[in-house]
Amino acid sequence: MIAVIGFGLLLAELLLPTGGILAAIGVLGLTAAGVIAFGSDSAAADWVGGALIALGIVSAVSFYFITRKVIAAHREPHIRTGTEELVGSIGEARSGLDPDGQVYLAGSIWAARLVDGDPPVRLGDKVRVEAVEGLTLVVRPQAQSAEPTREGVS
Repeated sequence: MIAVIGFGLLLAELLLPTGGILAAIGVLGLTAAGVIAFGSDSAAADWVGGALIALGIVSAVSFYFITRKVIAAHREPHIRTGTEELVGSIGEARSGLDPDGQVYLAGSIWAARLVDGDPPVRLGDKVRVEAVEGLTLVVRPQAQSAEPTREGVS
């Protein structure tokens, strides 16, 4: 009976977000059932007890590695796809933006609009995507960083 409960807890762990608690109790149940089986006078007790203990150990190792991978997957930042991925990207103005124009980004030319109050952008200037509204990018001019000069370098 203990082994059946242990199996049930292992199956429940697969379906419920308990963080491994049910799996740990299920492994302990399988192992305890194996130890109890060794103590019985049944003819099959030797192989049933050994099988239950081995199954408990294999289950513990399996759930350990699976739980580590699941926890690592939940710690990673949110995966962004589609237009959500464009927010924060840097594009290049393919026309002047005052306030509307076109921006080259991610291999495509997009309709773009400047954020209200931002100065006009010239052709070739870099812009940062702040939002995506339909098929129009809402952009802000990217601050030009001064490139270091190589004067005085031998």
